[in-house]
Amino acid sequence: MGWWKRKKKEVEQTVDPKEALRQLKRSKKGLSREETAQIVRAVIEQIDELRKQIAVSQKEYEAVTSYLTDLQKIERMTEDKRQTVNDAARNILNLTKERVKYQNSTDRIPMAKYRAMERYEKEIPDVLKNIYEQEQYREMIYSDLRQLEGERGVVEYEREAAQDKKIFLRNLAFGGGFLVVLLFITLLIMNLATGADMLLPLLLVLCFAAGITAYIAVAAAQSKKILKESDYKLNRVIQLTNKIKIKLVNCTNALEYVYEKYQVESYRELSELWEKYVRTKDEERRYRKSTELLEHYNRTLMDTLFGEEVKDAEIWLYQAEALLDEKEMVEVRHHLNIRRQKIRERLEFNNGQIALCEEELSQIAKGNDLVAEIAAEHGISL
Repeated sequence: MGWWKRKKKEVEQTVDPKEALRQLKRSKKGLSREETAQIVRAVIEQIDELRKQIAVSQKEYEAVTSYLTDLQKIERMTEDKRQTVNDAARNILNLTKERVKYQNSTDRIPMAKYRAMERYEKEIPDVLKNIYEQEQYREMIYSDLRQLEGERGVVEYEREAAQDKKIFLRNLAFGGGFLVVLLFITLLIMNLATGADMLLPLLLVLCFAAGITAYIAVAAAQSKKILKESDYKLNRVIQLTNKIKIKLVNCTNALEYVYEKYQVESYRELSELWEKYVRTKDEERRYRKSTELLEHYNRTLMDTLFGEEVKDAEIWLYQAEALLDEKEMVEVRHHLNIRRQKIRERLEFNNGQIALCEEELSQIAKGNDLVAEIAAEHGISL
């Protein structure tokens, strides 16, 4: 079906920014103004990124709408003009098939993918570089998440150990107190019963009680300090994890869109497809025998379409079969409508995400002038 075909994804990744903001709001408790500002700026960065995605989606939406308008103009052409278009398309299609047959290489790409690569030939090199960088960036994000998960495990282990230590100290205090009282009573009874001097034993019991008390006091202070530090570290890990997860979703969504657009699953697949296309095109140039004739029909088709005010006439050079086959034309329209619907859903989703973020910022800003001030610096009115 040409470059309009798109592969359906079995799983779509979504993010709940409202829940993420609630976690950020909870982790804000007890933080300094600087740390609070960092949390708010992380949310504003998400809003800015969503706005950039909306701008890109709007341009894509306008382009798809323009393609649908061109299709309607072609269908409303007069019979003689349409016959000219069909004749040119038929010759273009036949000549293109002949050119593909000229290629002697056994490692050829399918014609549909060949046309897709030809359509995006100028942008593929830059796209390859971008996909590679995005995939490397995604791996770096996964690495950061694994590291944060490890740090969280360490912090939770330290916190649990400190809690266990507090329980131990409490039991030690009860047991030691009971033992000291028991010793005092025993020594007192022995003194009354025998009249013996119990001063030294009493002093030893007092030293024992003082030692236990000192140990419990020092150990309890250390446990309290560890618990306080653990709570701070845990809040910091949660804050960083939420921020990185937002970046991961944005990166993944960008990659998924590019994968769908070029009908691939990874940078490696697109790179291999591009290399095959380059080889195929080089072979085609060597065996091309009908260039002038093909250019003639290309110009005839484009001039006729331009005469009917078709804006993107060039695309039909790579979609000639749709001009000749009504079923192909219907499928073209169907895939364009699906593509436009997906873009519309993405726009609605991103606008909803922005609304959720701004709503949560407004709630956080209540009683906190710092949040409203930072939002105003970025053009957000709360």
